[in-house]
Amino acid sequence: MKKRFVAFAMLLVLSGCSSSSGKNFDDASLAKIQYGATTRQDLISLFGQPTSETPYPENHILMMWSYSQANAMSTTEGKTLTVQLDNGKVKSYTLSKT
Repeated sequence: MKKRFVAFAMLLVLSGCSSSSGKNFDDASLAKIQYGATTRQDLISLFGQPTSETPYPENHILMMWSYSQANAMSTTEGKTLTVQLDNGKVKSYTLSKT
């Protein structure tokens, strides 16, 4: 009986364990992105500070927001938003989920 109780207690502890990386962002905010109009500051207002921001020549910037969550008893879920800016305005963006 004691072994079953210990096993059950361990199962409860493990099922509650989870870990996350990055700040979760609202997918619904993607509808507010407008090509050629939305700026870097607009993106930060919508999604918070990016996970990474990489400048490229000729006024191009690549911004990324990443979030992932792992649970002890399930698979890992994640999403990454990648936005390319050209002269300070959104040129393209993609959202990938795992």
